[in-house]
Amino acid sequence: MNELHVSYEGRQYRFEGGQTVRIGRSTDNDVVVSDPTVSRQHARLAWGADGWVLEGLGRAGTYLAGSLVTRLPLAGPVELSLASPHGPVVRLEPARPATAAAAPQAGGAPAGADGLAPAAAGPVPGVTPGDGALVPPAPVSPGAPFPPATGPAAPAPPGGWGAGAPPPGTPAGQAAPFRTAAMPRSPVPPRLGEAAAEARDELASAVQILVPVRSWLNDPGWRQGLRLLVIAYALLPLVFLALFASSGNLTTPGWAYSLYVAPLWGVAFWLLIRPPEPNGKRELLLGLGIVIWVMIWMSIVTVSVNSALNPRGLAGALLVGFNEEITKALPILVAALALLKLRSVKLDVRMWMFLGTVAGLIFGVREASQYTTLAIERIAAGALHHSANTAVVGALSFAYRVFVDGFQHAIWAGVAAFFIGIAVNYPRRRVPLIAFGVTIAAVLHALNDWYLSNFSSPWPWIVLQAFSLLLFLGYTMSAASIEREVRRTPLFRGESMIMEKFTETGEQRRA
Repeated sequence: MNELHVSYEGRQYRFEGGQTVRIGRSTDNDVVVSDPTVSRQHARLAWGADGWVLEGLGRAGTYLAGSLVTRLPLAGPVELSLASPHGPVVRLEPARPATAAAAPQAGGAPAGADGLAPAAAGPVPGVTPGDGALVPPAPVSPGAPFPPATGPAAPAPPGGWGAGAPPPGTPAGQAAPFRTAAMPRSPVPPRLGEAAAEARDELASAVQILVPVRSWLNDPGWRQGLRLLVIAYALLPLVFLALFASSGNLTTPGWAYSLYVAPLWGVAFWLLIRPPEPNGKRELLLGLGIVIWVMIWMSIVTVSVNSALNPRGLAGALLVGFNEEITKALPILVAALALLKLRSVKLDVRMWMFLGTVAGLIFGVREASQYTTLAIERIAAGALHHSANTAVVGALSFAYRVFVDGFQHAIWAGVAAFFIGIAVNYPRRRVPLIAFGVTIAAVLHALNDWYLSNFSSPWPWIVLQAFSLLLFLGYTMSAASIEREVRRTPLFRGESMIMEKFTETGEQRRA
């Protein structure tokens, strides 16, 4: 019975004598070691006169007890590391030791427990790591000489020298270095085609380790929103060029880039306002309903009212300001009252504030698509008349509308929505609170438009923007504490004052 048992990563293989067993990374091997550092055809095991013998084929190398081996007769179980001393481990175990390897030499030391012939306790002269098969040391008595070999000499290996014949060039009278037929001087150099294949395998393995595309594609981190957002924002401008390059509608760039920027402001507002953990689906539906409301109301009501008004002067600017701020505030109020009356649900004031910024962002996107048309026309006029100043102003106006228009509408709508949330949750001063919040937003809006139309210097407008930002950021920081104070103050608790008046009038009539 000349079986060979091979174990790798818990898998067991059994081979009969006379078979050739191939080990390597390629899937056509008998024992497949799927490690990128292992050679495609790494090693071969064959049955011969001395039993099972392992021969190294690949350039990566095979190691026994940390030392490189290229040819090794198997006289007992061994564990070999592939590609490096710390590489994948393969266990080779013959069913029984080969007769020639197990029989003790006449007059020599007996075989060791592992079936291999014992060696001297110190280093063997003439043997260097990697120069052939490793002979593991076996314990010997202190001071005992190396046992002389007797009996017939081993046949000379290829190359013309072995245990009984000194190598060419050995001086007369000098002992020949100890070598056996299982320990050739150096590995047989691979043929040219095999060397090229090994080089390609090594390059493929290096690329697989350093650029693990398959591992990246299977990584669950792709499902994280931030990575998806980065991909979208890196590729969308290129997609815009591909889709809209032939468009003749000047509103297209305004729509595209305003919608491109708005989600970034939305993320920033969420982080600033920090609303409590949302229900998710409910808030998503509310946000979608608010977006649809604003878009429809702007097209049907807001634009028509603005066209009928005379926006010149501060009074006209105030009317336009109230018209546009009511457009953004009305869906917040309707959604809050509907949720309260139909579901008896009160959302946190900060959530209503965030939803107000959503209404402002979509309003700004819709408005920017119109104003960016004027900016593009100014850029074209500057190019036509070779006026760099006109073209620069047009480019800056386009950038302002795309990046800032939605933002400034959002901060005004967020302030108004904060007061709407307070009014819905604490109804005693409901109407004054709603009116106060919408008025603050409308006045800031009107002053912004008036400054833009009547002042050549941008500094008053910048100061107004800074003040609007101060109010918004102040409410984002103190929204929770203001709501706690409102809850504790009797001035804001109880039923609506208007409802109380209606109740008192009805009681007086009945009396």
